[in-house]
Amino acid sequence: MFDPILHAKSYPFSPPDHCFLYQGGDWERLDHGRLDDGRLEAEGRVPVLAAGSNQSPAQLKRKYGNLADAGIIPARRGRLHDFDVVYAAHLTAYGSVPATFQHSPGTAVVVFVLWLDEPQLARMHETEGNYTYDHLTGIRVTLDSGAEMSRAFAYSSKSGCLNHGGSCIGLQEIPASGRRFEAFGQVEALTLMRDRFAPSEEVDRFVRQHLDDRDVHQHRTRAMGEDALPATFDRRTIAEF
Repeated sequence: MFDPILHAKSYPFSPPDHCFLYQGGDWERLDHGRLDDGRLEAEGRVPVLAAGSNQSPAQLKRKYGNLADAGIIPARRGRLHDFDVVYAAHLTAYGSVPATFQHSPGTAVVVFVLWLDEPQLARMHETEGNYTYDHLTGIRVTLDSGAEMSRAFAYSSKSGCLNHGGSCIGLQEIPASGRRFEAFGQVEALTLMRDRFAPSEEVDRFVRQHLDDRDVHQHRTRAMGEDALPATFDRRTIAEF
């Protein structure tokens, strides 16, 4: 039985520690030699960096599982240099504090590169409310295969990065080396927001409040954005959602 509170607390939904191929609601391990990135690009696919829950096959199933012919989604694992995955200054519709990218010199954070075709990208846009779709160039992504990428696309929170004492908070569930920011798990992040907005409530009840009441959800998200920290990396915004 689906538990919406547990779901909210489970973000980013257990990304794997290897590349994978998503297809038809299921996924399998992807060996480095099975699909060539040059071929994928020639097919019209674009590389989209996954920061948080989009690294998870379970989340891809929720986004694409109802589509009759979603096709395959290759997800290549690697590390994005001089960046970290941090908490965004808003709440998701399903109650979690989600992720966004932030510049972090000396940090190398685990990312997945999703190679999306046009219909898959259009569907992903539909699921990325409160984000911008950006083109990043001059970056360095070292894939597990040993290949490197210098450009990709990514979603960035329109609200900015969650502010905790003047600094960002890394996602504990997303591995990184050389991490400069303090890192919290999702339950800790929700507890931090509970302490800010409803300190007398249990965390589960706090989450239930903004799941059940759209006005409460909007109020908390607006307040989180009021003192948010801006993203400090170069990007060209292509679309807003």
